[in-house]
Amino acid sequence: MSLLDAFKKKGETAVPDISGMVSAGMSDQDIIDSLKQQGYDNSVIRQALMAKGTQQQAQQTQTPQVMQPIQQVQQQAIDQTVQQPAKQDQSKAAMSEESLDTIQAILEQIIEEKWKASSSEVEFLKNSVKKVDDFSHSISEQLDKLSQRVDTIQNMMIGKTEEYNKALMDVNVELEAFNKVIDKLVPAMSDSIKELRDLISNFKSQNPSA
Repeated sequence: MSLLDAFKKKGETAVPDISGMVSAGMSDQDIIDSLKQQGYDNSVIRQALMAKGTQQQAQQTQTPQVMQPIQQVQQQAIDQTVQQPAKQDQSKAAMSEESLDTIQAILEQIIEEKWKASSSEVEFLKNSVKKVDDFSHSISEQLDKLSQRVDTIQNMMIGKTEEYNKALMDVNVELEAFNKVIDKLVPAMSDSIKELRDLISNFKSQNPSA
């Protein structure tokens, strides 16, 4: 290796020798793919393909006037071949952007549908809660009315019980008064009956024939 070659490798990437690939019958596209896999950029690959075209021209016996158009055609073919992957990459990038846009649109549609469904569910829940509140309020009112009725009945029962107790007390008072009267009448009646018996006995003793 010469000092010049070493300096070139340090300063810039050396042009690879593709004569072996050409001898193996590889196409330009295959050569480009192989060099890209080895890490060479497009400019180096273009130089290698141009060197291949120059070698092929040196081996031919055509005139310079005929070789120059051929070299231009080869250069155009090389440029097109090298630029073709770049165009493919651009197409892939464009397709990727379209795919991203499509995915984003689908996601937005899904989110919108989910939002509508969620809104419907929230509205349904609100209506259900309102119905439950109304029903609870109605039950509360009915319980209040029932409580008032129970209080009224309880007060009536208390009033009737008081009246009944008062009536019983009055009866007891009357019975006590009657007992007192009886207690007074019984001795008097007993005395009267005794006197009547004595009179009858005296009458019989005085009138034996009676």
